[in-house]
Amino acid sequence: MTTKNLVLGFDGADGDFIDAMIAGGELPNFARIRKNATVQPIDNAPGQGNVQLWKCAAIGEGPDHHGRYFYLQFDPKTYDIRLAGELGLPELTPFWVRLDNEGYRVAVIDWYGMPPTPLKNGAIIDRWLPHESLTEAVFAPESLRAETEKYVPFNPIAESFASRKRQTPEALKDFFERVLARIEGKARFFAEHLKSQDWDLYMACFSDAHSIGHYYYHLQDEEHWRYDPEAAALIREPLQQCYRALDKAMGIILDAVSEDTNVFLFAGPGMEPFTSANTALDEIARRMDFGYSASHAAPLSSAETAKKTYRAFLPERLRRRLAPLARALRQRFIDNDYKRRRFFSIPHGSGAGAIRINKKGRERYGVIAPGAEYDELVEEIREGLSSFLDADDGRPIVKRVVCMAHEYDGPYRDMLPDIVVEWQRDGRHGGFRRIVSEKFGEIDVPPSIRSGDHHERGYLWSPAKLDLPTAPARPECVAAILLSAVRG
Repeated sequence: MTTKNLVLGFDGADGDFIDAMIAGGELPNFARIRKNATVQPIDNAPGQGNVQLWKCAAIGEGPDHHGRYFYLQFDPKTYDIRLAGELGLPELTPFWVRLDNEGYRVAVIDWYGMPPTPLKNGAIIDRWLPHESLTEAVFAPESLRAETEKYVPFNPIAESFASRKRQTPEALKDFFERVLARIEGKARFFAEHLKSQDWDLYMACFSDAHSIGHYYYHLQDEEHWRYDPEAAALIREPLQQCYRALDKAMGIILDAVSEDTNVFLFAGPGMEPFTSANTALDEIARRMDFGYSASHAAPLSSAETAKKTYRAFLPERLRRRLAPLARALRQRFIDNDYKRRRFFSIPHGSGAGAIRINKKGRERYGVIAPGAEYDELVEEIREGLSSFLDADDGRPIVKRVVCMAHEYDGPYRDMLPDIVVEWQRDGRHGGFRRIVSEKFGEIDVPPSIRSGDHHERGYLWSPAKLDLPTAPARPECVAAILLSAVRG
């Protein structure tokens, strides 16, 4: 059996980190591919996270052509925050479905963030061993479920990191070991599955660098404010351990294909210390919208007022029983609060904050006219955000404020945030704890359980013999490159 094209996907893996380990004499299997590869940096869309990078790579189009930016999105018709799949956005068609329709034999295992569309001529496994087990795994054909269980009988991290507190060194070590425990079994399944039939394209993806990068980055850096020497002694060099395990897995897979196989590597976006003010962005936006002084704070939103009252008068045990009703009521308060404001924060990945402008003709209750009034408000928001400093070191918290209307012109641009706020991470060893502005006062930033987060860069390694470009490109290029490789 032959495999013509093999893609090894490493969600959350960092190409620079891999290169550094190779330079240090490690990762022989990564080095084996890197030696004969053309390396193309992949620059993610402004303010977008790893789901966007993998999604755009799969469909060959940017976010303004599909309208998705986060799993929770703002609905301009109702002011609700809804699942992206409930907004009537266009169907996503990844490039492998096109290949399948042309008669090519394709397998796609655990590609991140795409709907598991069954293939007529190939195989799909989705969310088998993912970063977070939010939904059930899908096997098409269903017989693959039993095949995978021979190698990994159950997902060792089916209970995600965030599902319960993991604060002690022993708890951190337990979860870390369970992440690593599944890597080799997955690789052995890939090796046998590769040999089961002829493949025009086989895409084997791992998510483990994603999990380790989010939750163990602080153990790599003694200057990180969350560095725990006891945990670091138990879990030495967690990122390096993860990449070594992935390298070993890669060797198992490479031994299952011939020297003639075109081997690609798609990785990213990589990791850096978690630094985000997303958890404070609603308060920032409210102060910028309503004004602030030390003696007269911006009014609490209806949602925050209801939340404080709810907690003050109901005991914790009763609050837990009423949690679903409380969430529904709070959403209703949020909706009403949005309608009276010029702009407000909306959910987004932690790498960048997102702000929506209440625009006339687009939002149902819009208050800001398109054109000059809109542009003036964008500049007002930009100046306000840029006034905030890290209270601990006095440095700006904002790297860049991006107006999406100036970046994109696709048919679904208006579904995207109006503004994304990229946080300044350079040279920092951990997240913001307090931020301050001369105009808008001081704000506490609620902490995150993550200590590492994605930066904007990914990488595509392609066989040098294919003579492909090396200039940085957006992730949309990945679909075109792999389509061309398969079609010959």
